[in-house]
Order: sequence, then structure tokens, then C-alpha cells
Amino acid sequence: MKYLVLLLVVFSIVPYAHAAQLDAKIPTVGDTINPSFQFLRVIYIEYPNGGEIAKLLQGKTQTVSFSANSKTPGMSALIDKINQNLKSVPSDAFVTDAKINYQAILSGNENSAVIEYKIELVPTITNHVIQREFQKSVIDANWRGIKLVQPIMIDTKYGPFDINNPKAALDVMLPDVMEKIKDKDIKILELPILDASGILNLPLYKWQSLFDNTAIIPGAVEYKFSGKYVITHYTMGECSVEVGACNDRRWNQDFETDKKYSIKIVESQDDASIAIEGYADSSNLGGVDVFETSLKSSVNTAPKTGFPGGVLYGMAGMAVIGGIVMFVVSSRKLKHDKDQGQTGIDPSHLRSYETSESAGGYKTNRGESYVITSETKTPI
Repeated sequence: MKYLVLLLVVFSIVPYAHAAQLDAKIPTVGDTINPSFQFLRVIYIEYPNGGEIAKLLQGKTQTVSFSANSKTPGMSALIDKINQNLKSVPSDAFVTDAKINYQAILSGNENSAVIEYKIELVPTITNHVIQREFQKSVIDANWRGIKLVQPIMIDTKYGPFDINNPKAALDVMLPDVMEKIKDKDIKILELPILDASGILNLPLYKWQSLFDNTAIIPGAVEYKFSGKYVITHYTMGECSVEVGACNDRRWNQDFETDKKYSIKIVESQDDASIAIEGYADSSNLGGVDVFETSLKSSVNTAPKTGFPGGVLYGMAGMAVIGGIVMFVVSSRKLKHDKDQGQTGIDPSHLRSYETSESAGGYKTNRGESYVITSETKTPI
């Protein structure tokens, strides 16, 4: 039992996050979308044997954070690199603007230091609609897998800063530590962070989908739900035989100065959620994953991988019919009982007697009855 408690404590203090998370909404009207990509990484510097680096990190806490937009020097180069990546995917979607929120937090503990990275990229994407007709659209979905491997230099209050290189934050927070390990060639500290390719690598037909008609249900406004159309939700879903196993990505590299140290990185699977106005289904058009949407329900617009709307409505209809049948049966039975009068044993054929008459018994007002014959008035 004590080992179980220890295990729970360990997991409660170890950060655990998806490497890349996408949250996007695609309206039925409008020429642009603003999806949110969050890139998360956790780096551990372990020093179980103590040492000079341990002394520099134990008890140390520090944060690097900043934001950037189109007016920030370096952001135009970032937008160009995103568009180059989208063209190679391939995708016809095009980024016209972008925002960045960057944060790195250092926490030095007794035997290890933890550095948590969180970078949010919010691009403004246009040209994602391949075809639009009356109440129907074909929407490019290949933009969901943005991946950048080059340095992304942004002007910040810390000076020129490579947001795609974890080492940049360490150089700001831990200059004395980085000086001691500068000749150790620790490659894993420079692995690019801005990588959502795992979201693109899982084909849309393997995603889970379900439509939500809450907004169009009469009376939904009373509960602060409003909208003109059904919303179709696509998510990467849970790990399964079809989707694949949830295998963490791990990197590990040891180095030695005065003591032996270890640097570890652990990341879980990428995750994504895309909400689309209307009934949507996924397809592939010339090697490009697309959403086919319609504002009207039809047999072909119910998501293939989700729970069909017809089944949901059919189940609801069957429940209503079942309730009506039960009401009719109960009503008929009640009417029959009224016509027939009371059924069962005639009370005149019952005689009561007191209980708990034995010695030491606790006598109450409870009693029991037995049946007698009408002719002899004797117990049966």
C-alpha cells in the first residue's frame, strides 16, 4: 500500500502534457479562421548525486514570458516560414497574421530541476475553403499539422530569442549552468518545439466525430445556448487499435562534469479538437484531407466515425413511443380495476390475532391475520 501511495505522489508532482494541442473553430461564413496551437514540453535536469550544478539549481525558481504580434520584429519571417511549410504539406491555406505567447518556468527541487515550456501560436488562416456552394462547403484540413524546424528569432525584452529552441530560455534563466555544459554537445536541449505534425499524421477518417444540435433545440436560449446551426466536433480521440497506442516520446542524454547528470524529456501524444458549423464529414481530395460540410442534414452528412444523428433521434422516438404504450396499458388496467371492484381475499374471511404473546416477548400493536372458511368460520 505504501508503494501505491508513493506512486500517486510521484505522478501528482510530475508535469504531464500533450506535445502539441490544437483547438479550432470553423464557422460557416467568413474567410478566415484563428486556430490555437499550443506546444508543450517538459525538460528534467536530474542530479541525484549532488554536485556544482545541483547547488546552482536547488531551490531556484524563474520564469521567462513574453508575447508577440505582427508588429514585433521577426514575426513576418515566422509567417513566411509557416506558409512555406503549408505549401510543402501540401495545403492551399495561407497565413496572413500570427500571435505568439511564450512561457518557460523553472522549478529547482532537491534532486532535479523541471523546466516547463508552453508556446501558443495563433495564426490567421485564409484560403482554407476549397469550394463553397449554397449551404455546402469543402474545407482544407491539412493546415492542422504545422511543423517548423528552423530557428525562429523574435525580438523580445530578453533580446533576440529563438522561440523554437528550448536552449534559448535556459540561456536566459541559467547562464551559469549553461556555461558549465556548453562543451557537452547536449543535442536534446535544442530539439525544435513548434511541431504539430502528429496531428496531421493521423488521417481524419480515424478521428472521432459527433454532432451537437443543442443550439438549435427550442428553448436552448433559456440556458444560454444559442446558434443557427448544428456543430460537428472532430477530435483525435482515445488510443485504440485503430488509432494506435499512446506511446510517450522520450529523450534521454547523460553528461558529466564534476558529477554525473542526466537530462530527460517526456512528451505524450498530440491532441486536437476541431468544431465545424453544420453537418460535416471527412474525405480526401487529391491527397488533401478535407471536411465536407452542409447546413442541412442528409444521409451522407452524418459523420462516419461518430454516432449517427438518425440513431439518436430514432432512440428518442422509441423512448417516446414506449412511454405512450406504458401509459395506455396502465390506464386500461386502472379502468379495469375500477369496473371489477376490489380483487383478492374478502376481508370478512380474515381474522386477526396479536403477536409476541410468548414469555419475555416485547408486545407491540402489530398483528397478523389468517383465513377462515365462510361456512364453518374456522381457520384454513
